[in-house]
Amino acid sequence: MTSLQTEAYRLPVLIVDDDPQMLRTITDILRLNGYAPSGATTGVGGLELAANMEHLPAIALVDLSLPDMDGIEVVARLHALSALTQVVILTGNASVDSAVRAMREQSYDYLIKPVQPDHLLATLERAGERSYRRRAEEGMRESEERMRQIFAHVSDALFIVDDSGMILDANPAATTLTGKATEDLRATLLNEVLPEVDTIPDDGEGHLNPSTSPTKAAATRVLDIQSARFAPGVRVYTVRDLTKQRQLEEELNQSRKMDAIGQLAGGVAHDFNNLLTVIMSYSSLLLGDIDATDPRRQDVQEISDAAERAAALTGQLLAFSRKQVMHTRPINLNSVVTGVEKMLRRLIGEDIELVISLGDPMHLVNADPGQLEQVIINLAVNARDAMPNGGKLHLTTANAKLPTESRGKRADPSRNGHVMLEVVDTGIGMTREIQQRIFEPFFTTKEAGKGTGLGLATVYGIVKQSGGEVQLHSEPMAGTTFRIFFPALATAVESLPAVATSQAAPRGDETVLIVEDDAALRALAARVLESSGYKVLLARNGVEALALCAGYQGAIDLVASDVVMPEMSGRPLVEKLAETRGEIRVLFMSGYTDDDVMRRGVLDGRTDFIQKPFTATQFATKVREVLDQPRRAS
Repeated sequence: MTSLQTEAYRLPVLIVDDDPQMLRTITDILRLNGYAPSGATTGVGGLELAANMEHLPAIALVDLSLPDMDGIEVVARLHALSALTQVVILTGNASVDSAVRAMREQSYDYLIKPVQPDHLLATLERAGERSYRRRAEEGMRESEERMRQIFAHVSDALFIVDDSGMILDANPAATTLTGKATEDLRATLLNEVLPEVDTIPDDGEGHLNPSTSPTKAAATRVLDIQSARFAPGVRVYTVRDLTKQRQLEEELNQSRKMDAIGQLAGGVAHDFNNLLTVIMSYSSLLLGDIDATDPRRQDVQEISDAAERAAALTGQLLAFSRKQVMHTRPINLNSVVTGVEKMLRRLIGEDIELVISLGDPMHLVNADPGQLEQVIINLAVNARDAMPNGGKLHLTTANAKLPTESRGKRADPSRNGHVMLEVVDTGIGMTREIQQRIFEPFFTTKEAGKGTGLGLATVYGIVKQSGGEVQLHSEPMAGTTFRIFFPALATAVESLPAVATSQAAPRGDETVLIVEDDAALRALAARVLESSGYKVLLARNGVEALALCAGYQGAIDLVASDVVMPEMSGRPLVEKLAETRGEIRVLFMSGYTDDDVMRRGVLDGRTDFIQKPFTATQFATKVREVLDQPRRAS
């Protein structure tokens, strides 16, 4: 017995015959010869049996004369269930009419009753072979259709190439990658549209790890190319474009690097501001005690001036690290630009033409106007340095939508759109390598001593802390464009800045609790307030402050606390004090704050705050201001 015969015997067979004796006889013959027969005496029963079989019958033996329906109808319904079922008609009449009816219904064959066993088995063997053949053909068609669907819809570009390198076929992803239609790709050499494949080996399997190549747009394309032998004389190339993925990875790495540098910068600024507060405050106290004719006064003044310059540098570090407290208000960006225009013209010099184009009308933004001025000035100074032989500096404001590349596939995160500041220069431009580091603090392309490298780092920090985005486009010898986008406010009235009035350091007689972990700064604050008439209590951290308050029987009018301290910081301290001394007023002090709740409190006016470094007079003035204001509802 052939292997095909052996396989054929495993096929399920359905028998439909109203003669119980004939049904039993055929069933026994088939079972003895290895088939798995199932039988029914009616057409309905046979159809139900076929529908409920684990596998639809490969062969069906159907009597033409059934008590409940015509056998031809049973054949039609069986074909509706499975077009692959091979039907053999059983008939007791050898007339030509029966044979014609059987063939017309696409039956495979017919048998005349009484059925001879040898004839029956030979017919079933032929039917089994035909069933296997048709099933194989159907499986091949299904496989080809699956392959066609995969070929058409896979996201990787697929090229089928002969041994000469000629493209035989390409999928839609390949047309997207190359920008050529499938018809144009066929009969084209693969290395004409993908020069990178020259490094793929001619024989065997090949894998070219992500490679880069310049495209016509002068950008860099990153491709992952795999090659495999598909059939004799045919090779398939799978190409995955990793350009966007690599760009996202670079942006993520850059963001992580900037955050890490920001953490370092913020920590340095925090500790340094404590020192500067002591230097600036004691300098101001000495200046108040030394007569104007004393030759030592100039020395103290130099110390004070140096401390002020150092404070400006730490301010820039805090701006970059996004840990400064910003005093925001609704403001028109045009007001900021016009406010600094005169200063800009002095800064950039007469050999640079300044052109300002202001949008009208303009949405308002919620920002710190002083910080926005810093952004504009720093960008203008950077542009000036890029145009040593003169040029043009163009400042533009406009209402705008955040570009898609800045927000990925997300919708514009600002419901009201954005306000854009664009700064364009005609300077020397930047290489890609410089652009990748341009916002890092202390990175500069200038000579030693010609710049701190904090200008653009400050811009980056201020914009990010204001909820904005920075875009940079530059090419060597083709100028530079910075576009800054700030979220727009829906409806708001521009807020005018408060007018500062100069006055002498105020005095008082209230009790003030100072909580500060820096010993020198704690002693300074105590000296300043005690010399102004206040009673002062001192604690090194929140835990010590709570213990002091628990044992102190008198009233405490104000707690002046650092924000960041060991053991217990300022915020949880104030929350605990509110439970036992709800009437106490609070003044936070910090060189920076990374506390989100604290930052929100300062922005909406719920929290009183003084930024380190500060002078003795500034501290005493702020304490008096907080004590004199009406108590806020808790």
